Amino acid sequence: MHEFSVISSIVELVKGEMGKHDNLNFVKEIVLEVGELSFLSHDALRFGFRALVENEPDIKDDALTIIPIQAKVKCRRCDYEGAMKAGETEEYHIAIPQFSCPECNGPIDVLHGKECVVRNLVLDLEDE
Repeated sequence: MHEFSVISSIVELVKGEMGKHDNLNFVKEIVLEVGELSFLSHDALRFGFRALVENEPDIKDDALTIIPIQAKVKCRRCDYEGAMKAGETEEYHIAIPQFSCPECNGPIDVLHGKECVVRNLVLDLEDE
């Protein structure tokens, strides 16, 4: 489960930012953008986050907001730019992305969808 190591790194990043503020009340929100091609489970990220902040009174266990980022590709052959196509497998009933152009089956570059980025961190600070 690589989600736990990812969310552990994010919690450490947040703690580092918290340490820069003597007047911190608590962390209001952590906005995390997660691309669909990162193959990170949002449920596993939330579960790991809650486990890691359980003994952190300055980080609320519901502070994590996950924004999914859809994959976007550009074809090197026909210049198609847009969503990837997913193929359904009857055996497993899951969507598997096809890493080729949905229009001409040519080679593609992934423009979006691999990221896992802390986009925003909202802290509640005491007035000075």
